Amino acid sequence: MLETFQHLRIRYPRWIVAWGIYFSDAVYSAFAFMWVLVPIFALHSDLSLLDLFLIYAALQTCLGLIFLPMNLYRSAPTVSRFYEIQQIVRTTFLIALIAVLVDALTPGVWMLSAQEILRYWLALSFGLILSRWIYRTFQKYLLTKGFGLRKTIIVGINNRGFQVANDIEINNHQGFDLLGFVQSDDDPPFEDQGDFHVMGHEMELKNIILDNQISEVIIAPVKLEHTHVTRIITRANGSPVSIKIVPDLHEVISGLARTEQIYGMPLISVNPNLNTVYNTIIKRFMDICLAIPMLIISSPLWLIITAIIKFDSKGPVFYKQERVGKNHELFFIYKFRTMVANAEEITGPVWAKESDPRITRMGRILRRFRLDELPQLLMVINGGMSLIGPRPERPYFVEKLVKEFPFYYRRHKIRPGITGWAQIKHPYDQDIKDVRQKLKYDFYYIENLSFSLDFKILLSTVWVMLSGKGR
Repeated sequence: MLETFQHLRIRYPRWIVAWGIYFSDAVYSAFAFMWVLVPIFALHSDLSLLDLFLIYAALQTCLGLIFLPMNLYRSAPTVSRFYEIQQIVRTTFLIALIAVLVDALTPGVWMLSAQEILRYWLALSFGLILSRWIYRTFQKYLLTKGFGLRKTIIVGINNRGFQVANDIEINNHQGFDLLGFVQSDDDPPFEDQGDFHVMGHEMELKNIILDNQISEVIIAPVKLEHTHVTRIITRANGSPVSIKIVPDLHEVISGLARTEQIYGMPLISVNPNLNTVYNTIIKRFMDICLAIPMLIISSPLWLIITAIIKFDSKGPVFYKQERVGKNHELFFIYKFRTMVANAEEITGPVWAKESDPRITRMGRILRRFRLDELPQLLMVINGGMSLIGPRPERPYFVEKLVKEFPFYYRRHKIRPGITGWAQIKHPYDQDIKDVRQKLKYDFYYIENLSFSLDFKILLSTVWVMLSGKGR
């Protein structure tokens, strides 16, 4: 096992790998472009070399913009080549199918026929498959030589930890550079340190991570006691690392977290890096592009709702309440009022109930079709919220929930949303059990944040609104 600590270590930023994939794809897609499209353009038009280059550049840029939110430029060496190729074929086929449908609806506008579009898709798919296979193979080869390794520690000096270390040593192309072990609270007594390097105790985890520039932390406790695992993760709070947990059988089959593997050994991946291109740029761009048209289209409905609320009950039209947002920042959320005025003046802050007597007649209709949330489109536009994300909670309840669930703070790593995975999977919180269940869904969303999941949530929310199944 000592050999694990003695090989060459050369680190480089992950963005270099992502850009390398993009340019590798560009080279092979250029061959497809020249093989299929250039002869067609030569027959039907008098395009210069500059024109052809601009067309190719536009196609490659569009492909990159589509692949980026689909997470097809991942730098991680553990990416399955077969899964990646499957995703590429699906995505490019969908693009080709849309192009064929557009051609059928607009005959004579395009220079390409449906048959030629499909020929280009076959050539492009073959080129991209070859590109990814060669690139990933070369990437894994470099890892065996020490290029691009991620500094790794294992929390747990026990049989589980030793098994993980053995698998890392055997499969050195997985990219883990094992520096040593961190002793866990539940580890059995040990004396012989000849075969492994102990870097400290789990109480010192954050300092160990920062002092050694650790990138990966693998948690391998003797027993997967959830409170203990949560405590270890909390001790690494704020550290720029990826955390993986050696799970038990229940955690693997539950499907509530992403799983990776080191050649057969499953690992639950806890994603700390939420500042991805999709989450920080693409998701925000999508929020603006969707929220502004939604606000404009729904503006006549605002007038109708305003009039009915004023007619239905006394009090203001809008309801204003303080909530906790991204990075624990406080902000005010606005909704159409669905309860009687000053509903919590006597009771204080309480969770909503399914048959809450405080809800007005108009309020029940607004909640049923989720129309009371419309004013939050303004908060999406100004950047305080997102269309999709964990629902923002009140400071009063956050203080209580943090004590009950130490890992609750992770909900505040991203922008809160008008709708989310927990909202379409679970009704309003009525007690602490509901909060526990919704937290599972919130954490699932955070760990699996992607364009495809957001798209699924958006479609589900539209269905809830149209079917009147909201609460």
